[in-house]
Amino acid sequence: MTPLPRIVFIVHGRHNPRGLAEQHLAPLRDSFDIDVLLTSSADSATRFAREAALSGARWVIAVGGDGTVHEVVNGLMSAPPELRRNTVLGVLPTGTGNDFARSLQSGDSLPRLLAMIAAGRVRALDLIRVSHADGSISWCNNIGSIGISSDIVRRVKRSSPRLPASVAFYSAVCAALLHWQPQPMRLMLDGEQIDGKFTCVSAANGRYFGSGLGIASEARCDDGLLDVVLIRDAGSLDFLRLLPQLRHARRLDDARIHYLRGRTLTVEGVATECALELDGELYGSTPVRFDIEPAALNCLAGW
Repeated sequence: MTPLPRIVFIVHGRHNPRGLAEQHLAPLRDSFDIDVLLTSSADSATRFAREAALSGARWVIAVGGDGTVHEVVNGLMSAPPELRRNTVLGVLPTGTGNDFARSLQSGDSLPRLLAMIAAGRVRALDLIRVSHADGSISWCNNIGSIGISSDIVRRVKRSSPRLPASVAFYSAVCAALLHWQPQPMRLMLDGEQIDGKFTCVSAANGRYFGSGLGIASEARCDDGLLDVVLIRDAGSLDFLRLLPQLRHARRLDDARIHYLRGRTLTVEGVATECALELDGELYGSTPVRFDIEPAALNCLAGW
């Protein structure tokens, strides 16, 4: 008897403490061998994803927010290439930002996800290989950024867990706007040096960060290119004025914003190290190197 294809749901345990309802899973059991794994620590999703790929799972579904997706991607990328080529990532967004799911156009329901599986909506997804100063490597599926965005992430992480996520985020934005100053940085994009004071430097694979801000409105996850968005020397009030416009996810006509493309970007702070965030998670500081890795991972997508 041919074994059923295995589908592993990796569920953010705090956001979804009861996992997935059996009433939703029951109709799938005739077609799939199903595992539902609840995370309980910061590295649970990474470990679960690696083990799923090593054990031959066909589908690995990240059920949570952008942080859960990021951990699952890093777990899958830690498996040998010949194994992860047979595994497909899916995203069922249940977090607060869900920015990567917006770029994937994967919807927010299990029936929608299963419809994409049935229709074979699998795309070869680019990823960003991130090389840190200590020699370690991370994988970024959505956006890596340096500047006020990483300061906002830092403040969100320090906020009380009792605060609703939206309150924590907008409180962090307000605090960052009061204190942030553009930082001198030296960039190298495909061999071309770019110096200046920057409010934000973004290396994008997806289009959105910060709960729906369309910072890289023309980015595609399968074009083999980094979309690099530079916001030069914009003060707090300037950045505040830009925020509503970014909600429209379109290119802004502003002399301080530069839209570039390339395959390799390095960033270093000139006066001091600058904090780095990847997919909404803090990852140390500059210097850092971003390289696009074309068609690195198979993924369910609605486009």
